[in-house]
Amino acid sequence: MSTPTRLSVWGALVAAFGLSLAMPATALAQRDAGSKIRGDYNFYSSQSGRRITSARNYAQDLHAYVAGTPKPNPAIVKEMTTEIGRNLDEAKKHLGKMKKEAAGDKATVAAIEKIEQRLTAAFDHHMKLCDCCKDADFKRIDAMECCDDLAAELDQIAADHGVLMRKLAGSSAVK
Repeated sequence: MSTPTRLSVWGALVAAFGLSLAMPATALAQRDAGSKIRGDYNFYSSQSGRRITSARNYAQDLHAYVAGTPKPNPAIVKEMTTEIGRNLDEAKKHLGKMKKEAAGDKATVAAIEKIEQRLTAAFDHHMKLCDCCKDADFKRIDAMECCDDLAAELDQIAADHGVLMRKLAGSSAVK
């Protein structure tokens, strides 16, 4: 092979490699051919469920912390309530993206909207919790009740989300 031909081949290889690096990450993150058979839905569905569970876990942990500590540290309480809010915000964002992807499926959109309505109630419980805990000498029993109310709402949201995920997995599985 002549030198100009070798240079052309190497140039084409370098260009192809450079283009592969320049591809957007979404092009590389496509689901494989077996994803529907396995019942995979999408990234946003698993993220929303994970965020709902994390918010519930933080609410339960905050309840246990307040119940087991004679004088809870306000910084710890603030950090935990902030994490609950952050997880609720992320769950809402992921549900919105999930709803956008399912725009053609009215039943799925309705199920997501039901979850979003419950999530609005969870935000209300979170605000009550934050209001309850805003003073350094808050009433521990009130904070524990707020945590219980929030955790109960999040339990229902997680159950509704699980039903939706099983429905989506069943509808995408090979029949």
